[in-house]
Amino acid sequence: MQAIKIKNTLNYLIKPNNIKINLFRCLPNVRHNFTTTADTVEIYTDELLKQQKNENKKPTMNNLHVENVHHMTYLVKKDDNNVKAYTGIDKEDPATTIINLLSSNKDKQIIDIMKVCSNHQKFIGESLLNTLFRRYSMTGKPDVVIVLQRYCSTFDLKLYQMNGEFTHYLASAYYFKGNLRKGLSMLSDCYEKYEGLRGVYRIMFKEIIQDTVSNKSEASLVIIKKFVLEFSSKWADNYPLVCFWHQCWSSTWFSDHLLADELLETSINLQNIIQDKAALFSINILREYNDDAVMRLLQALLKYRMMTAYAKVLQALFNYKLRNRDLRGCMEISRNCEALGIALPIDQQGRYLKMLLNKDTLINKSDIVKPTSKNFKLKF
Repeated sequence: MQAIKIKNTLNYLIKPNNIKINLFRCLPNVRHNFTTTADTVEIYTDELLKQQKNENKKPTMNNLHVENVHHMTYLVKKDDNNVKAYTGIDKEDPATTIINLLSSNKDKQIIDIMKVCSNHQKFIGESLLNTLFRRYSMTGKPDVVIVLQRYCSTFDLKLYQMNGEFTHYLASAYYFKGNLRKGLSMLSDCYEKYEGLRGVYRIMFKEIIQDTVSNKSEASLVIIKKFVLEFSSKWADNYPLVCFWHQCWSSTWFSDHLLADELLETSINLQNIIQDKAALFSINILREYNDDAVMRLLQALLKYRMMTAYAKVLQALFNYKLRNRDLRGCMEISRNCEALGIALPIDQQGRYLKMLLNKDTLINKSDIVKPTSKNFKLKF
């Protein structure tokens, strides 16, 4: 046995904010810390969550803080220079050691400590346990997630069951490992088994769909398309379908636009939802200066003769053109309204006439600065 002293300083502490976890947000039932930005289906999400009748509210997981850090000594047994077992675990706090090992990416040693903690009946705490679940699900390590599941089921069965056996983390781990089918299948099983956590799983579906459309191959999109259509038919839950359509519709890729059109043509339920939410989607997407997406939506609404929704979207687009003093765009919309018999609001007509009278001071459309994505990736 060899005594090894593990130096602990505040500089070695891992902070949850430093872990690049971009998949999920803090949610009430399962304590995730996700850092995604709000998108245009957020209101639709809220409506679905409000319909959840039997969902128990639970406090959000607090960030992990360590106030006092001390030097600790552990006796370890070495075999081929690899840590195999920890002793003395009953005398020291293993959580602090795990935190320092996390900062050094020493995953194998962490697994060894978890196994010894299990044998010595030492619970590392819920916050750290959630941190480990998130880390190894996001890094695509299902084998480690399974170890953590077994550990949690041993020490806190209520927490284990309350969080759906943490199977959603395992599904995420398989997804990030590259097995999209298995990840979706496991998450679908969770949706069926744990009705009270369906709001959480919907958000996970959304994040997987967003990541797949943004970063994965065309073959992955085919898998997602088949899944969301089958899921919608089986559970009468159209949220993943709407998320997939929205992501393809707002994309800058022509192939994604075609896929969005295919989804609309395939699903009557999707058509009804888009008709109801078209104005909301348009207003939000125009905040990103994506008027091309709104033009495509107008074409789809006209194709399916959704004239009430068409008029609302056209008004939103006209207001956007007025705000940016795009005279040519306003003239085109005005002619379109006249041809279709659509009346623009009085206030918009007044602003349009005022702009016509002062057209010498108008800003060219080319002068409007549109934000560009900082995470642009080629897609093949």
